[in-house]
Amino acid sequence: MAKKQDPSYPTAKRGLPWEFKYDFAMRGYANCLKGFFYVIREEFGADTALRLYEKLCTMDDRIKNLTKTLLKIFKLKGNDAETIGKVWNLWWELTGKEGTILERSKTIDRTRITKCPWQTAFKDISDWGLIWCKIVAKTINPKAIVERPKGMCAGGPHCEYIFKIEE
Repeated sequence: MAKKQDPSYPTAKRGLPWEFKYDFAMRGYANCLKGFFYVIREEFGADTALRLYEKLCTMDDRIKNLTKTLLKIFKLKGNDAETIGKVWNLWWELTGKEGTILERSKTIDRTRITKCPWQTAFKDISDWGLIWCKIVAKTINPKAIVERPKGMCAGGPHCEYIFKIEE
């Protein structure tokens, strides 16, 4: 006769709701990333923190590969600003960002982010979001230009990103 598993034993399946598991993982991911930023910034300065983050993002084409995976899974075609905006919206949904599309066409995508789990406390590392966005946009279209006129990490009330495709 088989022994009954003790439900308090660590390997017992608890049937945790997937929403809780997702929230736990995303908060952990965001907190870990911010923690590394803060430690590197404290030890070596903001410039080094941003340089190392960019190196991490480009190493082994991590962000390019993630972008290509999103394009493939969601069957997104094209290399215009609308496609960049659609990938951006997928990223919002995956990470819990909230915002508004201000303008979207083949040549421009403007968005305003009002809730972001990635918001950092230090203004001098606020450009980390631009690093990510530039890699994603340039993966979709090498002629893409990314601007961030306002940023929560830079002390603004929200983030505003503009993706343009040069003609």
